[in-house]
Amino acid sequence: MASHHEITEHKHGEMDISAHQATFAGFIKAATWVCGLSIAVLVFMALTNA
Repeated sequence: MASHHEITEHKHGEMDISAHQATFAGFIKAATWVCGLSIAVLVFMALTNA
């Protein structure tokens, strides 16, 4: 059943991971913005006695 899948030997360091790195960098940037915004909202709420 699985004969249509080609089994290849994995060689460390040959895979192109540039798309993975770009996605991870975008995730880190978004997470940083969300954390900063959350802190800013909490500080604003503390200053206005919300």
